[in-house]
Amino acid sequence: MDEYQAIVVRNPDHRVVALYGDLDASSMPALEAELFCQLTESDLPLVVSLDGVAFCDTGCLRSLLQAVRHADAVGCRLAFCCQLEDLLRVLRAGRLTQHMCIWPTVEEAVQAVLRP
Repeated sequence: MDEYQAIVVRNPDHRVVALYGDLDASSMPALEAELFCQLTESDLPLVVSLDGVAFCDTGCLRSLLQAVRHADAVGCRLAFCCQLEDLLRVLRAGRLTQHMCIWPTVEEAVQAVLRP
């Protein structure tokens, strides 16, 4: 079991949150708190990197979707990046990719959220 960790990088025009470890019932409260804090504390665009995620359960998938809805509600541009084929397959199967902007790299996600 890989311990959950979130690393935040603040840039002048955007922020990146890199998630690591297992996203499961034990990490869900911290995940939700981190994402909602980031979405509420600033209107700078936010990119969430999922490339360090070892495991993601359905509860945390719902948390990611709630973050998308919260970003829309507060007017914050939000994008995700992920190259993990197993996780992408889960996101596609749950049709979450219809609601989430997912890019292959952090750089592409940053460019997407910075576009007017």
